[in-house]
Amino acid sequence: MTVSHRRPRRTAAAAALAIDAVTALTACGGDEGRMAAAVSPSTSGVIVTTDASTDLGSIIIGWGQVHSATGITTPRADQLDVRCYGSGDELAVDIIAPHGWKIHASSGSQILALENVDQGLARTDVDATNKYLDIAQSIDWSQPDEVDIAATADTPQDWNSPPGPARVYLSVHVDCR
Repeated sequence: MTVSHRRPRRTAAAAALAIDAVTALTACGGDEGRMAAAVSPSTSGVIVTTDASTDLGSIIIGWGQVHSATGITTPRADQLDVRCYGSGDELAVDIIAPHGWKIHASSGSQILALENVDQGLARTDVDATNKYLDIAQSIDWSQPDEVDIAATADTPQDWNSPPGPARVYLSVHVDCR
């Protein structure tokens, strides 16, 4: 009889701990993440496209050589769905942009996972490391719970590149605080 009284208490205590763990995960964003506090153009001041008149002061997402729905786009912040997961050194960011773009960035990394569902471009890791200046980071993780991306990278080989030299362009700042 004593055993039967202890089991319910242990079960109740275990259930309480499980609820506390779920509450803690939810408070930190949990598996669902949380919406970014703010999204804006990159604050780095780096021009990522060849046409400076449309670059600085704009969010840039795309590839190719021309500004278009299937090329280089300049969406407004309110057109992006940006979710943040974790914080600090464990921060990850997912960006869904108009015209089928999906971007994933993980804290500290210069690698971006990119795909475009509208254009049939499979998810591919793209190295955005600045190959010309080691000290300059194309993806800046230096501010806590923020990421600033001002990156130009080679087009993935398995994507059907448009004619001419095609590059991937990203310029966006995400605040997850």
